[in-house]
Amino acid sequence: MPLENSEKTAPHDITLDVRGMRCDNCARSLTDVLARLEGVAEARVSYALEEALISFDPNRISADTIVDAVDSAGFEAHRRSGDAAHGANNANSAASNENTELAESEERNALRRRNRMRLGIVLSLVIMTLGMGPGMLGFPDFPGRMWIVCGLAAIVQFYVGSEFHIGAWHAARRLSTNMDTLVSLGSSVAFFYSLTVLMLKLDGTLFPVYFESAAMIITLVMVGKFLEARGRRDAGGAIRALLAQQPDRARVERDGVALLIETREVRVGDIVLVHPGEKIPVDAHVEAGESRIDEAMLTGESRPVSKRAGDPVFAGTINQHGALRLIAEAVGDATALAGIIRLVREAQATRAPIQSTVDRVAGVFVPSMILLAVAVGFAWWMVGAERYFPTLHPIATSLMFAASTLLISCPCAMGLATPLALIAGTGVGAQRGLLIKSASALEATGSVDSIVLDKTGTLTLGQHRIVSAATASGFEETDVLRLAAAIERQSEHPLARAIVAHADAMGLPDSEVEGMEASPGRGIRGFVEGREIQIGNQRWLAESTVDLACFDQNVRRASESGDSSIFVSVDGKAAGHFAVGDVPDPSARITLERLDALGLRLTMLTGDETASAHAIARKLDLPETSVVAGVLPGEKATFIEKLRERGECVAMVGDGINDAPALATANVGIAIGSGTDVAIEAADVVLVQNDLSAVADAIVLSRRTLRTIRQNLFWAFGYNLAAVPLAAGLLVPWGGSGMRLDPSIAAMAMALSSLFVVTNSARLRRFDPSK
Repeated sequence: MPLENSEKTAPHDITLDVRGMRCDNCARSLTDVLARLEGVAEARVSYALEEALISFDPNRISADTIVDAVDSAGFEAHRRSGDAAHGANNANSAASNENTELAESEERNALRRRNRMRLGIVLSLVIMTLGMGPGMLGFPDFPGRMWIVCGLAAIVQFYVGSEFHIGAWHAARRLSTNMDTLVSLGSSVAFFYSLTVLMLKLDGTLFPVYFESAAMIITLVMVGKFLEARGRRDAGGAIRALLAQQPDRARVERDGVALLIETREVRVGDIVLVHPGEKIPVDAHVEAGESRIDEAMLTGESRPVSKRAGDPVFAGTINQHGALRLIAEAVGDATALAGIIRLVREAQATRAPIQSTVDRVAGVFVPSMILLAVAVGFAWWMVGAERYFPTLHPIATSLMFAASTLLISCPCAMGLATPLALIAGTGVGAQRGLLIKSASALEATGSVDSIVLDKTGTLTLGQHRIVSAATASGFEETDVLRLAAAIERQSEHPLARAIVAHADAMGLPDSEVEGMEASPGRGIRGFVEGREIQIGNQRWLAESTVDLACFDQNVRRASESGDSSIFVSVDGKAAGHFAVGDVPDPSARITLERLDALGLRLTMLTGDETASAHAIARKLDLPETSVVAGVLPGEKATFIEKLRERGECVAMVGDGINDAPALATANVGIAIGSGTDVAIEAADVVLVQNDLSAVADAIVLSRRTLRTIRQNLFWAFGYNLAAVPLAAGLLVPWGGSGMRLDPSIAAMAMALSSLFVVTNSARLRRFDPSK
């Protein structure tokens, strides 16, 4: 019974596609709405991704209630298929139909916006032509010309720009403000002022109308939002490219008959048939056939990988040559591809530490600009605008500057500056086999100045082999090897695998093990055939009072060759010594050279003996002063902590269980994808492919993403610092009436500021680590 209760109270996660957010203020407002719901543990809303990730207690609140809360806040929410709220069968047809309906709805909405934008462009051009009048264009005046201009402007104001007014109203209902608030207020001030002038038949010289400005405000912002949406879609293209990798259909064999079915209908254990040139629909292992698989989309590795019976294959990869018969092992959201997409999406939804300052500023930006616009209009009224604009009435002057101040300020640029760059950076990283788990991890990776690397399995291939073996008096080599292999079969350490492989090659039988106990970084012990077997390094066995003096000469020779020494004791007596050699990773030397060229301090940190570590370091041209050897897993973490205390930003690169404490302690933990699950779980960055050169790629990508973020923020803040004084007319006393800014020009500048941030972020999609 207690178990059932605990399962019922386990938190659920739901991902919602949210439509209707107009700027980052909307995302923050919706986050507050969701966070206040009873039963919601955490809510993360991303304007750039147009999604909300909510963790909630299903006993206290339902997913439907959450969706209703989003809708009530003035947004449109749709559950994404595959989330917890859809149940265990993530790939059911209902979820697929929901996604199809959502895509069709989005397409219809996009078409309507595009048509309204086109109408706005046409009408605005007509309004400008008629509004300029006979004086500028030379055509004869005619009665009712300005009323025609007013009517056309009203169409633009209330039909083309309806979404801005609706968005501003929804924000006001939430006691919030957003970009729509600025656009709606700015255009409405210009339109209704002009309508008042026209209705009261005021002097057109003293009270010029701004119908053209009102129309151009709406139209230009519509164009800007259209380009922004397309740019955001391009920035997130990497995720869509990954999603497109999994084929819609799969060929399965059931009851001896080959059937072509929807991929979501494939079940674990199904026989899947893949022809040459086809994409593999699920994670599986090869039952029969041989081929070469293109895994570039999953690992970034451009060379095809050979596959034969027993080898694993992954969804989305491409079968190049032979026909394959597969047994499905993971389908739908359980595939490696789905896991990568989920990890990248979660990373993109997080907020980088650099964003915190932006959030504080943006949270009060719009209301501050509204107050500033009111103050600017009042100031121009009071100081005597006729001094600088003698042909205009002070009311017309003050309204012009107030509207320009409202429209020049764009919170979108600030809201998009960080998340769009993160979306582009993490997305292109995923395409290259670099999984960055969070925005803070990416920021930390870009700030790293010290790299600490494990030796075995990281700087070396971890493909160890027994170079030599020796036994103490009274022991036979085959007996010692058989007993050691029985124990080592329980371990995943590369040195253990070398002993097991050597025993298997000699055809030695296996034995049962009892009371096995592992000591990470030291060795392993257990009982085989009633005898206590202890296997590990010299330090550990010496601490257990095992006399290893008989192997001193063997240890000396192994050290000179750079090989590792493994000792075996039987019932507390020295029994055997194995010299195990490793091979440096072919990419290690080039990677270390690249990291050094990036200005990083390099350290090899290993639990192996000093001589063995130095031997590998010499092969990699790594100075001996950069080698720290003979450390335990806990000591690795302590070493990392000392570097951090000195003010260094440290990245730890490793692949084994013994690296997990250090990976977790470092500012950034980077795990080799071929390593253990524990290491990958503890890491902040995962290299999907077993290629050390990806470490340098991750550093370069993170640095470029941070540089892009800083460029975006510089533009977003710098633009406002420069443009707001101009819009408010603060430069008029020094530069005359030529230093004023028409409201329509202010609206265009606002749209262009967001467009710059979008296009600058999209440049990351062309990331090339070699440049």
